[in-house]
Amino acid sequence: MNKIIVYLFAIFFAGCATSGFVDFYRPWYDDNFFPSEAYLKENEEPAIISTSDLDTKYREIASNWYWCIGYSGFNGPDLDSYEIYEGIKKLCKRTRAKVAIWKKNYTDTRSGVYSISNSVYSYSVQRYDFSAYLFIPIPNKYRNQYAPGFSISNLTQQDRERYQQNTGCLVEIVYKNTVAYYANILHGDIITQINNRRIYSIDDIRAVRANSRIGDVWNMVIVRNGKPQEVTLKYGL
Repeated sequence: MNKIIVYLFAIFFAGCATSGFVDFYRPWYDDNFFPSEAYLKENEEPAIISTSDLDTKYREIASNWYWCIGYSGFNGPDLDSYEIYEGIKKLCKRTRAKVAIWKKNYTDTRSGVYSISNSVYSYSVQRYDFSAYLFIPIPNKYRNQYAPGFSISNLTQQDRERYQQNTGCLVEIVYKNTVAYYANILHGDIITQINNRRIYSIDDIRAVRANSRIGDVWNMVIVRNGKPQEVTLKYGL
């Protein structure tokens, strides 16, 4: 009887956890925000990748010209790789994501007791944090907006404290085999100046991009590890 009850508990918890990838999914964009050719087709299967370092794998996938469209994260009982795969596959089919990366981290063990037919049984359940990011590829004709090969963000308060820098734009992703890639621009660099124009926000870089032509020279100042550096490159991909 004890084994049967434990087995039923395991089935119940596993079912709840597997559906967690769908239940706790948080999209970053509206449906159909991106061009239709970027999404998973009905007859396609998503690539689902496990990783021990979610942040690094995120940047690796994105740097190969992928948009991240959303995130799913929840805490629940342990799942085996097959259950995780099926849960994420279901989410990818629903969101039409072509690539997903995931990781799980042990958090705690929860114990309890239950009684059946005047008998008392104890149980314990190991719990984990499950996390997954979903991606779709960036079609070639949409890549010029990231010239000379990076995506950027405004500095958050956390960024300012971490990098000890109040102004500039943070380089989030450097796309592989681009001008920026070969100029050794790195994730975490802070762009503070382009062609003597001070950079305070992403609007400043957008303005520089809008006024640049392929082959124009960018004389940039970046801050890396707290030290300003000069980087020169030619605008383009």
